[in-house]
Amino acid sequence: MPPIYVEFNFCPLCAAKLDVAIVEGKERKICPRCDYIHWGEYSVGVGGVLIHKDKGLIVQRAINPGRGRWTIPGGYVDQNEKIEDAVVRELREETGLLTEPVSVLAIKDRPEDVPGVKHDIYIVFLLRYLGGELKPDPGEVSQAGFYTPDKCRSFNISPLSLHLITKAIERNQEGDLTPGFLRKDGLPIVGALSELYTLS
Repeated sequence: MPPIYVEFNFCPLCAAKLDVAIVEGKERKICPRCDYIHWGEYSVGVGGVLIHKDKGLIVQRAINPGRGRWTIPGGYVDQNEKIEDAVVRELREETGLLTEPVSVLAIKDRPEDVPGVKHDIYIVFLLRYLGGELKPDPGEVSQAGFYTPDKCRSFNISPLSLHLITKAIERNQEGDLTPGFLRKDGLPIVGALSELYTLS
């Protein structure tokens, strides 16, 4: 079950009761006192694909949403956290492994399709192993391991996780060690923490 958010009824800036008006062609909640516009609710998540000897790392979720399901490790990005830092943190928390991002493999966009569900953006990285020993966090993960795509198919696995592991292994076998978008350094962009990912 996707996370449910509480709908805004009062302005988070000045506490006035919000009105509804058409803004840029859509019905939105606005503040009549301070001109605050509520643009919607969003969440950003990250996942990590880690390959070792033509096997991909997957974890079995110990908590909801998706308890019992197998997936690549990952989680939500904190407000002031870079997406690369978030995926490294999530991998370490869930599996005990130290990794570093190589490239962005995929982006999943799920706009609100059910009232009360946030617009969810999920960014998946290809990761490189740096160290540590596989030790699942029992609070979040029931089991974890490296499996071939064929073995993964025998589990209750997320189709997206299976697809990305399979593609990453195929690209690796073809000699493409950095598929997807790479971080581009040195290009001036707005925001002290901003990063850009682009084709190499």
